[in-house]
Amino acid sequence: MGRHNRKIIFAAAALLCAALAFVCVRHTGRKNSPLRIVMIQKALDDTDFWTSIAQGGEMAAEEHDAVLTVAGPPREQEIGMQNEMILDAIADRPDAIVLAPGSSEETLPYARQIEEAGIPLVLLDSTMEEKAGVSVVATDNYELGYKMGNYMKQFVDEDTVIGIVGHVEGSSTAIGREAGFRAGLGEAQDQVAEIVFCDSVTEKASELTRGLLEKYPDMDMIVGLNEYSAVGAARAVLELGLSDEIYMAGIDSSLEQIRLLEAGVYEALAIQKPFNMGYLGVETAIRAAWGEEVEENIDSGSELITKENMYTEENQKLLFPVAE
Repeated sequence: MGRHNRKIIFAAAALLCAALAFVCVRHTGRKNSPLRIVMIQKALDDTDFWTSIAQGGEMAAEEHDAVLTVAGPPREQEIGMQNEMILDAIADRPDAIVLAPGSSEETLPYARQIEEAGIPLVLLDSTMEEKAGVSVVATDNYELGYKMGNYMKQFVDEDTVIGIVGHVEGSSTAIGREAGFRAGLGEAQDQVAEIVFCDSVTEKASELTRGLLEKYPDMDMIVGLNEYSAVGAARAVLELGLSDEIYMAGIDSSLEQIRLLEAGVYEALAIQKPFNMGYLGVETAIRAAWGEEVEENIDSGSELITKENMYTEENQKLLFPVAE
């Protein structure tokens, strides 16, 4: 073999060794230097929805040897506080951020700052006015609302008066769920008298529900578009002694909502899969931090639960998810 050929072989071998070293360092880095992920929720409260999201995220982080920090304001309407948390997270330079935007408009500039800092961003639960992040992990809110409306229309007759208690006016989740619910009702959607918004405050939902029933004495169907609104509406109906006269349904599946379904106060619950959402959100962020391609939109799923099907093994797992 000539000296020229040996030089070519040695050069090729050197390049191969360098490439292998790069791959080894990259993969070893995954194991020896755990990724740091920050998940900023709309609220860090004791509601079952946000608790389940955090549990799902923690399981994903544990399975992928990542370190997860979960943050969020005490209430969903604390948009300014959430925005400050976003700035704090950017300054901390994590490997990725999972963000459930509190406002489709007010949160957007802060999401842009995450992107400008070069930190992979995954949106959770909600979208914003403009596309942001590498992926959105959320419930198909139109489908969620449609399932509830399509089920509830069986209780509608020509005299039915329907009220809707929403959560945050203008949010992508509220818009999608209301549109889906109305579509699910079909022709009966013309019998929706009014929608009110409680800003995701249970006590306000109760107050607004009492106001609806005073304004529309013949109202005999009320639905809530999230845990706060559905629970608040149900409490008001119970306090007024009208649970046998009003058909009710809600979105989400807190322990209180499950008890209300068992008691017959609700006809149905259209439930999200928050544990799935949290898990998929953090897993997607980890993959994005590794430089992998991720899906732009990931549906975390939904289900309609009634008193008749709530005791099936599969639905019991959805109603009572447990992170081991």
